[in-house]
Amino acid sequence: MKKFLPPHDATLAHIAIRRASCANVADATLAHIAIRRASCANVADVLVLVALLALLAGLGAFTAIHQEQLRQADQVFVPFSSHSSLSNGTLALYEWANALGYRAERIENTAFRIDGDIKLLFVLAPRATIEPGEARYILQWVERGNVLFAADSGSFTTNGLFRELDIETDALDNVANRVALQQPLVNTTLPDLAAEDFSGLQTRRDDVVLYSAAGEPILLRLAHGKGTIWISAAPALLSNQNLSDANNAKFARALLASVPNGSAIAFDEYHLGFQPQGGSTLLSAVYNSPWGWGIFFAGLVVFGYLLLNGQRFGRTVPVQRTLARRTPSEYVVSMANLFRRANQRGMVLQHYRHALKRRLGRPFHLNPELSDERFIELITRMRPELDRAELVHILNGLRRTDATEADLVKSVAASVTFGARPIRK
Repeated sequence: MKKFLPPHDATLAHIAIRRASCANVADATLAHIAIRRASCANVADVLVLVALLALLAGLGAFTAIHQEQLRQADQVFVPFSSHSSLSNGTLALYEWANALGYRAERIENTAFRIDGDIKLLFVLAPRATIEPGEARYILQWVERGNVLFAADSGSFTTNGLFRELDIETDALDNVANRVALQQPLVNTTLPDLAAEDFSGLQTRRDDVVLYSAAGEPILLRLAHGKGTIWISAAPALLSNQNLSDANNAKFARALLASVPNGSAIAFDEYHLGFQPQGGSTLLSAVYNSPWGWGIFFAGLVVFGYLLLNGQRFGRTVPVQRTLARRTPSEYVVSMANLFRRANQRGMVLQHYRHALKRRLGRPFHLNPELSDERFIELITRMRPELDRAELVHILNGLRRTDATEADLVKSVAASVTFGARPIRK
């Protein structure tokens, strides 16, 4: 016999079943939403990771290309380098020597050393100082029967070769665009050579043979032991541009002919700046090696991923007030007030005096540490359009020790105006 629930109990049971069913549906819906959200989060994470990896690849490629461009730029734009194909380079002489049967080499990126089979060495306009020990090493190599061609127009660097040979450079009264040879060169008679030259040679030696002069000697030859040394104040004699001149080409060919055909000849790139880097450290290895870049960029990718998917450690704390940054003018004014209170007008005048001499002398490689009288004499030779009396007056004003503030302002303004005058072509 079937048992039936009372109507009231049946109704309650039906409601309970309906509620349980709705609860199951809600739980299922929430679970589905959670799954979809988790799926979307995974897709977003994958997209972020792919984007970061693409950024890593792009940065790596950019860095490698940029490093190669910098390396090529350093090699191409060094004056009188055998790497440079520009007008003031010597790549043409390097390639021509190889084509004639000589073995042209470069001394670079290692400790300075001349191999035993090298018979001819070119040292052209060194940018790095030739130390006394290096100069003696080169001269000992010449004594064994080799040939050295050293050319330098004079600069801020110290040419130890010229010092060891008791030879100095001095500015010419006028720029020499062509220099005449006064005697035959290795059985070759040449009328003159193309070379833009600002300097001449000075020596107290009496064992030199003068080959060319323009008011002062330009090209000298002297015997040293069993070898020969050529000294020139015009590195441009062998530049790519001037080597296209027939006379300069004959001059270069005569130099090469001073050693047996097939001999090894060398170009000193070491003193043009192509020197080995200093001792390697972990930091320099990270910055300058591919594996270091890989570690750096991998760390960057991990940091970016954590940054995009991380959470705050707490609520944001607002900054109570923003401090204004000081402007550069405040620094200038404060330094000026310090100089004013310390009565350091002489220091300011000395700074502008040195700056004026450096700006005027830079195009002609004049040392700003020269005395005012010597500097004025040299700069007015090279730039005759300059008013000598006005320059003397300005330098004397910048040398005063009893200048007032008004005198200081007037002298500084005059020096800035005078230094900004363009060079007349």
